[in-house]
Amino acid sequence: MGSDSTPQLPVIHLSDQTLKPGSEKWVEVRSDVRKALEDYGAFEVSYDRVSEELKESVLEAMKELFQLPVEAKRRNVSPKPYTGYMTHNGISESLGIQDANVLEKVNEFTQLLRPDCEGNKSTSERIHKFSEKMAELDVMVRRMVFESFGIEDYFDENLKSMNYRLRLMKYSAPRDVDTNVAAGANDAGDGANTNNNGNTGADVGAGDSASTGDNDKVVASDDANAGADTNDIVVGIANVHIDDDANDVAKANGDVGAGVDANTNDCASVKSSADVDNKLGLPSHTDKNLLTVLYQYEIEGLEVLTKDEKWIRVKPSHNTFVVIAGDSLHALMNGRLFLPFHRVRVTEKKKTRYSIGLFSTPNRDYIIEPPKELVDEQHPRVFKPLTYVDLMSFYHTEVGRRARSTLHAYCAVSGA
Repeated sequence: MGSDSTPQLPVIHLSDQTLKPGSEKWVEVRSDVRKALEDYGAFEVSYDRVSEELKESVLEAMKELFQLPVEAKRRNVSPKPYTGYMTHNGISESLGIQDANVLEKVNEFTQLLRPDCEGNKSTSERIHKFSEKMAELDVMVRRMVFESFGIEDYFDENLKSMNYRLRLMKYSAPRDVDTNVAAGANDAGDGANTNNNGNTGADVGAGDSASTGDNDKVVASDDANAGADTNDIVVGIANVHIDDDANDVAKANGDVGAGVDANTNDCASVKSSADVDNKLGLPSHTDKNLLTVLYQYEIEGLEVLTKDEKWIRVKPSHNTFVVIAGDSLHALMNGRLFLPFHRVRVTEKKKTRYSIGLFSTPNRDYIIEPPKELVDEQHPRVFKPLTYVDLMSFYHTEVGRRARSTLHAYCAVSGA
């Protein structure tokens, strides 16, 4: 940790080749992971298993994709809310790939945007390989969490009940000091809720902006990804529309949430107007998915709120990823892990920010409920059983949008 004036997220090293389940080193690091999530709900990961060559090649691929004509990017559509292409007033934009750890799915994505382009095969392979590495990190962290609480017998079921969504995000340089890009919220997260004004929203999570087309309702759909990957784009500006990408999105911008990040897959709640930084229109939120793994290219922007209400500015580095716990993991662990509010603010002028977020999201039939081992007299049940889809459906109700914590408003046990 740094001084009190400059708090920092814990940094955990997960690159050691001897870091194998059951090893002495594994047990040591497992304890560090649990403590970091209990204290901060997030941590930085020193992880050198992704080569610099791969990172740079994926960055170049991202730049090529974002340079495509808007009509091409708008072909990135999905029947699931907020899963496709999203943009916000020229400030930010993002592209989404469902099941990006499956090469065929990435091939479909690149072929859709650039039909018959000779470079598609190479682009797909690079993005897929990067996604696989991020997924490996996600699995490692999840396994450590389950083992640290003595519930490893439930891990395989959890592993089989998750899917991955990748979001590629781009934030344009602010025009001036007052236009800090508020991607609001999570460089990795999922949607958010405005605590004061249901229309503030752009919790959409993903680049949020976009124009909504003629859809009238947000449909939680399968994994209700409506606000999930909100990884970097939360904008909090009233006039946010969701691009006409076949996503069912409410005409009223407030339905999208308020802190749309570029991953709108799981955003959760926005801080109240009492938050000093909200004067900049940068709502903070929690993610609704299980875990978010984020990689920031060079330009910083992600900020995480600590238990004592201090913002940690997470500075990017070549070998560092960021892991953030979401509502689903918080509920699954019976509230034993801290659930962090976070946001994205880009302040560097004349520089474009790129980031990649991978979100592990529960399948529609997976019941999010703490194992019996995590419920006792000292740790009474905090939440009623829920599904991710139902949580997202509630999030898009008036009550859900206005709640500071969607999770607590939806399924907290009375008196907990």
